[in-house]
Order: sequence, then structure tokens, then C-alpha cells
Amino acid sequence: MISPRSWRERARPDPSELLSLEERHAYLGVLRAGLGSMVLAAVVLAPAVVVGPVSRIVLATVDYLAVSAAPVALRRHDRLAVPLMQGALLIDGIYLAAVVAFTGGAVSPLLFFVFVHVVAVTLLCSYRTGLKIALWHTTLFLLVVGSIDARIIEGSPRLAGGPGAPALAIAGLWLLALSTATAAAATERQLRRQKSDLASLSAMVARLDTSDGAEEIPGILLQELCATFGFERGVVLASPEGDLRVLAATDQGSREALAPGLDPLIERVWADRVPRLVRQIDPATDPRLGALFPGSRNLLVVPLFREGSQALGVVIVERGGATTGMRRWVVSMVAQFVAHAALALHNAWLTDDREAQLETIRGLEHQLRAHNLELEVKVAERTEELHETIQHLREVDEQRRRLLAHVVQAAEEERRRIANDIHDDPVQKMVVLKMRLELLAKANPDLADLDDARDAVLGTIRSMRHMLFDLRPPILDEEGLGPALRYFLDNSEIDAAWSVEDELDTEPSTQTRVILYRIAQEALTNARKHAHADEISVTLQERDGGVWMEIS
Repeated sequence: MISPRSWRERARPDPSELLSLEERHAYLGVLRAGLGSMVLAAVVLAPAVVVGPVSRIVLATVDYLAVSAAPVALRRHDRLAVPLMQGALLIDGIYLAAVVAFTGGAVSPLLFFVFVHVVAVTLLCSYRTGLKIALWHTTLFLLVVGSIDARIIEGSPRLAGGPGAPALAIAGLWLLALSTATAAAATERQLRRQKSDLASLSAMVARLDTSDGAEEIPGILLQELCATFGFERGVVLASPEGDLRVLAATDQGSREALAPGLDPLIERVWADRVPRLVRQIDPATDPRLGALFPGSRNLLVVPLFREGSQALGVVIVERGGATTGMRRWVVSMVAQFVAHAALALHNAWLTDDREAQLETIRGLEHQLRAHNLELEVKVAERTEELHETIQHLREVDEQRRRLLAHVVQAAEEERRRIANDIHDDPVQKMVVLKMRLELLAKANPDLADLDDARDAVLGTIRSMRHMLFDLRPPILDEEGLGPALRYFLDNSEIDAAWSVEDELDTEPSTQTRVILYRIAQEALTNARKHAHADEISVTLQERDGGVWMEIS
């Protein structure tokens, strides 16, 4: 059971309606203003057409225009819009009946305004409303004619025109009303259909915008095409990779995997870039499409292109039946549906590809973080190992230093012991020998060889004392490194000029003094023996908490 529409539903805009209720009120207001103006103009320009006082028709027209302003003023009121339109149309008929009555009845020269009103209402409202208004005008016209014949309307005698004038006028009115209604009905159905198709297109675009991804878009397209245009079967063939595959199909059997390659029909559609009507598919020529549409008739093949030149696939829909051909509007609208779906599908594929790339990037980022964490752990382990190695090297170095100090100390102790032994025994004996030779020389002045022997003993004593200084110079412990180097250079057999620049504020440790002295001793000895230098310079400075010695 279909329930009648309420006044609120009728007042709302309907996508299938050609004109909204508000627009109809506006156009009918213009029509009423035009009718009233033309009636006044006719009365003013040709007052002879009026039967009776002219003021009567002028007053009726003014009242009519005043009353007609109400529907226009209240057209946006939901509750009053429909009743006002219906009432205004009835008032239109009453006003035009009065104009006809005041200007001659069946032979009135202003009777054509009734014809104009019927045509306008039929075109602006609907053919049903036009036929109803024609019936309303006929009733009022017969009432006016009858009143004139019965002389009920005072001052409106019937003019000449013959007894067939009313019938002729009514026949002309209904002939015009039926012709206009027939043309309006056909046009109205077509326009309603087109407007409904556009509304379906808008609804499909809205569904595509809210879809969850590329998997839903082909199915939405097929659903809308079948629901809007009545196609029996359909399939969407597309793929972002290259080889076409079935993305959606109305028949579950058509969802099987498609063989690789392209049928000639698809290649022709891609080459032409326009939809193609096909009466039936030849399986021998197009085996893939023949397998998808066995026993098909009246198909429409639409290419699926994105904006630009890239072909995404094809959409094939079947109308079936024995009737061939398809209206141009339907073909163009199907192409519009497919174009919007192609854009949405391409965008969805791009979105999926971007999401896949983002997921890959996230995976790489996770791997990079894990790798960085692993590297940090390895670096920490290697750092710990390095610290342990450095600590071990420091311990080894400390041990080496202690061993070196022990070796140096032992060597110096041995040198000191040897120096003391030489000083206490051989040197003393040589001194005693020298003294005895001096006494013997005094007692025997005639012995010349005693002087040579004493000189030899003195040279031996000097050599032994120089050797004692080399073994352990006492001045190194008593005065420091600089004076010890000066004493060494002063008592060595070096012919070159020499200088010692001692810039030390404090003396280094005993071990350091001994090591530096032995290094300088070796270097100066090598310079005396091998370098044959003309000038020797020794510089002692404090640097970075240590002692800097330069020999040049």
C-alpha cells in the first residue's frame, strides 16, 4: 500500500521534480502578473470589448493581483506552500471566467487567456494539473455561458456568435490541453528520468567518496549502473599492474580468473576511447569476454580511463532482451558513471600504493631502529672491551714503568757500586803511586823516566775520575740536570762550541733526571764521535707536566 505524501513531504525539494515548489510559485506569480497586465492593457486600449462598466473588470483585476501576491509572499512556508498553490490556481480560473463573462462569454476576444493559462500550468506544474485546470476552466466557462443565456449575470447580454460557439471553444480548449499534456508528459518523463540519473550519479559519487578502498569501488559502480539503468549483468575488468582481472561482477560465475591478454573488442574500445554498443559477443573472436558473458545480447562496453591517457580497464554491462540499441542519454550517463568511478579507483590505488610505501618505510624504520639498537649494544660492548684493553695497557705500561724504573735504579745502583769500588781501591792506589813517584823523583833527580811515569799515572787518574763521573755524576743529585750536562760538556773532549739553556723551574724526579742525563750523554757522545758539529745546543723546558729536552 502506498501512503499519500504529507504536506511537509510535498513541500520538500524532490530530486525527481523538474522545478521546486518555490520556483513554481515564482513563475506562476509572473504569469498572473502578466495576465492581469494584459487584461488591463486590453481594456484600456479597446474598451469596446467590455460588456458593462469598465470599472468592474478593472476592480476585479486589481483585486486579483492583490490576492495573487499572497502565494508568492508565503511560498517558503512549508505548511502553506501547497494549499496556497492549489487555491491560487482555483482563483486564476475564477478571475479568467469573470474576464470572459465581462467581455462577451463564448465569443470573448480575451478567451485566449484561458488557453494561455492552461498551457502555462501544464508546463510549469504537470500534465495532470494541466488537465485538472482545463476541467476547472471548462466548468466555469459552462457556468458563465449558462448564466449569460439565463440572464443571471446582469449587464452581460450574449453577443452574436451562434449556438455552436461554446462547444467550439470547449473543443479548442481540450484539444490544446490534451496536446500540451501529451507533449509535457513525454518531456516530463524524459527530464525526470535525466534528473533522476543525475541524482543517482551524485549519490554514487558520494558513496565512492565514503568507500573504504579500491575493493569496494567496482562493486558500487555495478550496483548503481544496474539499479539506475536496469542492466541485467555487468562486470568490471581493471588492474593497476597491467593484465586485466575481474574486480566486480553481478554473476558469481564471472569472478573466475581471467586469462592473460586482451580481446580485440577491448583493444578497439581503448583505441577509440568511446563506449561501444555490441549486439552479442563472438566467443571465437573475444574468448575472454565470451567466457564472462555466455549467451549475451545488447552489451555496452565502456573504457575505463583515468585523467590523462592511462587505460585502467573496461566496464561491460548487458541489457538483454530482443530490442537493440540504446538511448544516447543512457550511453552518455553510463560513461559519466564510469569516468567518476575510474577517477575514484585510480585515486584509491594511489592511496593503497602510498600506504604500502609508508608501511615499507615504517618497516625499514623499525629495522633501522633495531639495527641501531644492536649497533649501540655492540658499540657499548666494544667500548667496554676497549676500556678493559686500555686499562690493561695502562697496567702493562705501569708495570713497564716500574720495571724500567727498577732496571734504571738497578743499573744506577750498580754504577754507583762500581764507581765507589773504583774510587776506594784503584784510584786511591794510583794516587799513592803518584805520590811515591814524586818522592822518588825528589830523591833521584837524575832519573828522567820518573817524570814520564808520573805523567802517565796522572793521566790514568784523570781518566779513572772521568769514568767515575760517567758512571754516576754526583753533581746530578747535588745540583740538578742542567749543571750535570754543563759539567759533562766541560770535561768531555768536544771541540765544538756548546751551550745549555736550563729553563726548568723545578728539578724532575731522580729517575727522570737519570734517564734524561743518559739520553743526553749518549747523544752528545755520538755528536762528538760522528757528527763533527761546530756548535751544540741543549735546551731544557717544562711542557705539559713533563720535561722537554732538545739537542741540536
